[in-house]
Amino acid sequence: MAEPTHAGRAGMSRRDALGLGAAALGGLALSACGLNRGSGPDQVAEGSTGSGWNGSTLLEPPFTKPDVTLVGTDAKPFNLVTDTKGKLSVLFFGYTNCPDVCPVFLQTFASALDAIGTGPGSKPQVLFVGVDVARDTPPVLEKYLGRIDPDFIGLTGQEHDIATAISHLKMAPVLIGEPEADGSYPVGHPAQVTVFTHDDLGHRIYPSNTRQQRWATDLPRLDQGTWK
Repeated sequence: MAEPTHAGRAGMSRRDALGLGAAALGGLALSACGLNRGSGPDQVAEGSTGSGWNGSTLLEPPFTKPDVTLVGTDAKPFNLVTDTKGKLSVLFFGYTNCPDVCPVFLQTFASALDAIGTGPGSKPQVLFVGVDVARDTPPVLEKYLGRIDPDFIGLTGQEHDIATAISHLKMAPVLIGEPEADGSYPVGHPAQVTVFTHDDLGHRIYPSNTRQQRWATDLPRLDQGTWK
């Protein structure tokens, strides 16, 4: 279930201006230009076909949440277990200087929420963890996400805490490339989206390039406790 690799040094687009190494623990795909693809998960029970869940992967057993405390854009601690308890939560690891994968995912997801409108699936807790800790500071994350959807939650933290969370979810590790002459550098990061339902378990993962209509279809079902 590996995704294409990617890397970037540019910035982001607006929400309404839409036009993705080594694997850890049998981990999931890494998104970074010039870096190797990751391998597929070893917990796949259902791939891209079956039960109308095309494109996502059913995890059996499901993932638990990593018990890691990060930092929110308000500079306050945010624990991935206690601060998401009982909520439909969508977790993605990326970075604010990503030119396409991260903004495209975030904008697509925001557009899907617009399409859902109200009711089940309309208010998930969207967590974007900035893995480029040198540049993904709380103020930068707040500005970045505020131009896409101010309800999205930006998180950062110590490198080892982010690495622990990524490893817990059996994803490929973050890889920071060598700086170019202009100071830019590629960042490799997991290209999967983990969705935790109200039972605090991650039953499904999605590729970062999942289409808007798929999210609009699946989020209400996941919000109502259906994942297969």
